[in-house]
Amino acid sequence: MDEVLLDVQALSHRFRLTRHVYIQAIDQVSFTIRKGEIFGLVGESGSGKSTVARCVMNIYRPQSGKIFYKGIDVLDRNAFSENKKMLQTGRQMIFQDSASSLNQRMKVADLITEPFVIHRLKPKSGSLRAEAEAQLLRVGMDAGYLDRYPSELSGGQRQRVAIARALSMEPELLVADEPIASLDVSIQAQIINLFQQLQRENGFSFLFIAHDLSMVRYLCDRVGVMVQGKLVEVAPTAELFPAPMHPYTRALLSAIPIPDPRRERARKLCVFDGSGLGPGALRELAPGHFVYREEAAP
Repeated sequence: MDEVLLDVQALSHRFRLTRHVYIQAIDQVSFTIRKGEIFGLVGESGSGKSTVARCVMNIYRPQSGKIFYKGIDVLDRNAFSENKKMLQTGRQMIFQDSASSLNQRMKVADLITEPFVIHRLKPKSGSLRAEAEAQLLRVGMDAGYLDRYPSELSGGQRQRVAIARALSMEPELLVADEPIASLDVSIQAQIINLFQQLQRENGFSFLFIAHDLSMVRYLCDRVGVMVQGKLVEVAPTAELFPAPMHPYTRALLSAIPIPDPRRERARKLCVFDGSGLGPGALRELAPGHFVYREEAAP
């Protein structure tokens, strides 16, 4: 698991609001994901997590920075063109809203096998329908759903179809942008357990973006914390949760509810005042534990 699959270097992206007004979505974000690793990205709404995911998947073209996938600079047009098929099949994304990410006019069988048609690939199962059935079985659904439309499925079932479609290409990198946020709590647990099982079976690397810190702690090997477009802390999960180093991470983790009512009432929240986010970079303060530090004033 030491070989780097995805290397994001000093990634910055902004959105234009008017002719002269821009909003900086992400600012100098850097991290790596190793082969077979589950990397979690957390932070409040608007922190830039989804923008990072879309830049990684070439949906957005960032203003600056580098993104290397298997050593290929995916932002270089020539390099992307030369490796287009591998990059489009080897990287797959699952979106938060399965209702909008699935074509409502297509049946489940057609949705799952659409990538085979687009990339002109021959299904391992022999036929497109057999392949769709096999992929459904992988995510815990049977052939009875093949001829249904997304509107006839529950939210959890639609998300399983989206997962089946993504995994049909046997990707080496799976990017999931808030894949459980719109689901009921019981369904969230089922999807998380499904992700864990599929990752063990297939060994793909996983960029998992979520709000639910307990789910991230349960699923991920390492975690990156974002605020105001900056990545302020990256560490192994086993180290980050018990010993956060950045003030924002401490404030974020202190907000996790405690099931015990007495302990919940006695819980003290840490407050982040927004300071310490000026020009700077991640510094390794402990082995594998990186924390954002401002540059010293001259």
